[in-house]
Amino acid sequence: MDKLESLLDILSSDREYEKRFVIAKVSKSCIWCGEEAVEFRDASARLEYFVSALCQKCQDEFIGGGEE
Repeated sequence: MDKLESLLDILSSDREYEKRFVIAKVSKSCIWCGEEAVEFRDASARLEYFVSALCQKCQDEFIGGGEE
């Protein structure tokens, strides 16, 4: 299973997702990699964290938008 499928699996399992989302938000960490999530490229990336709980590195990996 690739990373995107794993992420989608987490997002589709309601109970597990809710638990991981709350833990990530309370601890200011990434729902995917578990790393600290406090620095973001811009306001849009910070808003994405609010919605998805993905750190900047994981946002770049899954959503794109990293330096090219």
